[in-house]
Amino acid sequence: MTGTGYTVERGTDTDEFTATVLGRVSNGIAPGVDMIMAEVDSPALERAGGVWAGMSGSPVYASDGRLIGSVSYGLAASSKIAGITPAEDLLALNATGGAAKVKVSGFRAARLAQTGKVSKALASEGFERLPVPVSGSGLARKNTGRFLRSISRTSGMAVQPGGASISVKATSSPSEIFAGSNYVAALSYGDVSLSGLGTTTYVCDGTAIAFGHPFLNAGRAEYGVHPATAVYVQADPVNGPFKVGNPGGVVGTVTRDGTIGLRSTLGQAPQHQFPITTSLKNEDGKTVTGQTVGVYQPYAADIAALHLQSAIVKANGSQGAGSAAVRITVKGTRAGGKPFTLSHSDHFADTLDVSFTAADSIYYMLTQLLGQSYEDVSITSISVTGSVATTVKQYRVTQLEVKKHGTWQMLKGMQKVTAGGTIPLRATLTAYRSTQTVTVPLTVAVPKNSRGYVGTLTLSDGLSATTPDQEPNSLTSLMEQINATPPNDAVVSRIDLDTPTGGLVSSVRRTTLPGAVSTYLKMVPVTIK
Repeated sequence: MTGTGYTVERGTDTDEFTATVLGRVSNGIAPGVDMIMAEVDSPALERAGGVWAGMSGSPVYASDGRLIGSVSYGLAASSKIAGITPAEDLLALNATGGAAKVKVSGFRAARLAQTGKVSKALASEGFERLPVPVSGSGLARKNTGRFLRSISRTSGMAVQPGGASISVKATSSPSEIFAGSNYVAALSYGDVSLSGLGTTTYVCDGTAIAFGHPFLNAGRAEYGVHPATAVYVQADPVNGPFKVGNPGGVVGTVTRDGTIGLRSTLGQAPQHQFPITTSLKNEDGKTVTGQTVGVYQPYAADIAALHLQSAIVKANGSQGAGSAAVRITVKGTRAGGKPFTLSHSDHFADTLDVSFTAADSIYYMLTQLLGQSYEDVSITSISVTGSVATTVKQYRVTQLEVKKHGTWQMLKGMQKVTAGGTIPLRATLTAYRSTQTVTVPLTVAVPKNSRGYVGTLTLSDGLSATTPDQEPNSLTSLMEQINATPPNDAVVSRIDLDTPTGGLVSSVRRTTLPGAVSTYLKMVPVTIK
């Protein structure tokens, strides 16, 4: 059987290609889901050197107009031998797990080799899903790996930087999605756009099916659907050819991401989008704003961190040493639609990359919130305001003193103190690469009724402040812990005392500075008399 397929090489108009059926691999894609083998050809495929990344979902029709299936698999190297996901399964789209690689028997490998388009050895390696890598635009040029790790792990492919951005203001029509058209599934759009480019297989009554294989294989999902204009198909004989395109505005919502492909509803924007906005004043006095719309809730931490990192680089004009003083506000809903707000103000400084240090803070905050098992949480908005600079505004603790008998002395050795009294303490800090110093009070109260107790006096920067190991037992207690996260701009003195019953009593004093504090930790024993 020879069929006719449709895909886009350039622009938005579809181009025809022929597909000659060579056989099938029973249960090749999944139990009960065969894979059809075919040789495809067209002038565009000749130019590209074979099936390209971005053809995933390209429909193939029989001469009587029936849908045979979608081109969704290819051999490891550039080749015009394709694997087709059958129409029967596309029309009954499901979300069961499927193979990323489809093996072929020696007999079938020999049959493929008879076409003269591929060697028997290469055919024996089997078919792989045509890549639909997650393309990232607006990403910082370095130190993004931590924020991209979960995306890469879920998709099975590394996020490719340098993709086309998707404008928040772009408008498009659902009519731009049709059989053979470009089809973009977006996890976010705006300053930081994370998306995958493939092809639409068919549209019926406002439902569009695309790719013919999974994107992230997330099952029930919510991604944005966007049309795109193809720029060109890049030939690559080593890694395989791939399509480059410019996405348009959001025109629908992916609701299912499974073995057979993506199912989406056109004309309906994702319901759980969350804007991420930044407003940062740089050292020239200019306020630089930015916006990314997050779409896929499970990646909210990754998307927010990537956006903040990119925003700091944009405001500073470089990615390197510097400082930031920001306020992070996260809003969302919990069980029953009850709203919540989390806020954290802090100073960050880094001698290598301040954008990463600040972005890691919002990443840590959100991963705790989204990773908890108490209640369903949905992020509704994230905003970051403050100032940034390319100078390092950081302090290091250079001296700790305790007042005894009316004089200040170096803090060292066992400290014997009175229950209900205080330990007069102060710290001297020196600015980064400067002789400028600042002295701050750290006098801490000794708990009452603690006579005879022993414990530890700890002095540290905010992040190194030791706290009792206490796991939250509800979303409310977790949020309280997140809101109480020690800031980078603090010096902390803390007494922790062991009680005769095995409990722990504590007393804390925290002093903040107009800049970040370098890592510092000093611990001395304490006995209460």
